[in-house]
Amino acid sequence: MSLRVMHPAADRILLFHRDYHGLTGGHLKVRHYYSHAEHSARFRPRIFFTPGSVRGPENPWHGIAPPPLTSWRPSEAAALFIAGLDWEAVPDPSPVPVINLIQGVRHADEGDPRRAFLARPAVRICVSDEVAAAIKSTEIVNGPVHVIPNGIDLGDLPSSALPRDTAVLVAGMKNPPFAKAVQDRLRLEGIHAECLVDPLSRGEFLERLSRSAVAVTLPLEREGFFLPALEAMAVGAVVVCPDCVGNRGFCRDRETAFRPRYTVDAVVAAAIAAATQAPSDTAAMRAAAIAESKKHGLEAERLAFLRILDAV
Repeated sequence: MSLRVMHPAADRILLFHRDYHGLTGGHLKVRHYYSHAEHSARFRPRIFFTPGSVRGPENPWHGIAPPPLTSWRPSEAAALFIAGLDWEAVPDPSPVPVINLIQGVRHADEGDPRRAFLARPAVRICVSDEVAAAIKSTEIVNGPVHVIPNGIDLGDLPSSALPRDTAVLVAGMKNPPFAKAVQDRLRLEGIHAECLVDPLSRGEFLERLSRSAVAVTLPLEREGFFLPALEAMAVGAVVVCPDCVGNRGFCRDRETAFRPRYTVDAVVAAAIAAATQAPSDTAAMRAAAIAESKKHGLEAERLAFLRILDAV
């Protein structure tokens, strides 16, 4: 990510906290919000990494200026930005206002360690309407709840000139056994499918999506959003993404994507339909998907966040 000079009048610290052990969609989205905060006229972001965090070029904050803080001192910040189990590092009560990014519907589940933190005061940003509905249903949320649909960095996407030399790509890093079952069933149906289950760099993953005519992107069974499906739509693949709750707003079945039930039979049937539909239907779905992805650029996400940040 490019470095930018922060606003000269930004003199209040927005303090981030991360325990980083490898790139995930959750870490990437927090990195996006860190970049958004660099555009604030009031706040300047700083970040602290836990001692065991991975450093170096694979860390998306590598090379930031000023560098990460060497100690965690929330009382010296003007506000905190936290996500997931970062709450465990926040004193109770917090000495400063808290902005809490919530990326999953499971935060609302009984027994989930993040649920109890919903009762602590914070300004909450949910990545989808489905996440907001889930946490509100607990009736324990303390503080305002905002929805900012996840954005993607459209400038990071590979060239559209890449050949689509993969008929069907099954991106199953989050569910390898399921992905292998889908691949095997498709091959029995005479459809060649390649399967990804091992981690790739972000650039490599986006290129594989770009080279695919059909991309079967497999989330966990319940997610708050699921960026890979949106990224596959943005690069022009016909997307098959089973229902994971948080993808319902942008994976509209047979409009922008195929959104089957999360079973092997249903996903295989959807992949076959995607691979064999009429060229005119493929063109219409790709156009709708690309148009949808353009609504999810980082600029819209940034502007929505800065409006919330200005009120803290």
